[in-house]
Amino acid sequence: MLRTATAFCAALLAGSANASITVSSYAMPDGANLYGAYYDNAYTGTKDLSGFLSGGKGDLTDGVLSVSVAAGYGAWLPYVLWDGQSPVITSDLGGVFALTGITSYFKYYPQAAVYLPANIGLRFSLDGLSYGADQTRTFSPADRVPGGDDSDGIEALLLAPANARFVEVTLNNGPEDRWLALSEVVFDGAASSVVTGGAVPEPGTAALALVSLLGLGLQRLRQR
Repeated sequence: MLRTATAFCAALLAGSANASITVSSYAMPDGANLYGAYYDNAYTGTKDLSGFLSGGKGDLTDGVLSVSVAAGYGAWLPYVLWDGQSPVITSDLGGVFALTGITSYFKYYPQAAVYLPANIGLRFSLDGLSYGADQTRTFSPADRVPGGDDSDGIEALLLAPANARFVEVTLNNGPEDRWLALSEVVFDGAASSVVTGGAVPEPGTAALALVSLLGLGLQRLRQR
């Protein structure tokens, strides 16, 4: 009984340590302003004259991963759609995380000229200024055709673990150069000990250094 309870607690802690991360905000070019449903209707930040969104979050973080869109234009409301573009989405995770997974949720509807990207590029940053090398997840022909009209394209993007607070996701349009429909990008991982601005001394090390300085000061006083 004790072993069972211990194993259950360990599994629970492991699961919580690598839970989905709550995105603090994301920035990107807004979707198409068509039919009242193709752009980011729920966005809480600002939108400039060029249509660029920043400082908030909305449809891409509302928790709605998939809905049927067979009913028509208004049914696309939980998705953000871009036509003939390769949008760049930069997410602020609100802290540094050791990422173990990134998953994108697309809608595939070829009759409406809605396809999946040819590939997706990832870049990672601790400070939002300096980004590391790209990871590029290229989709096979089978990946890009997940089914018939109204199918879900659920794609695992992360190729190798990464530490980041800011993640840049570039949706590179395919050969059709038509619509991309994204409902969400989900990040999984656990809080990381990596910090920005260089290494921070451990508390024990800092305390030892302080004690040494005090000792040196007392020794000098005695010598005087």
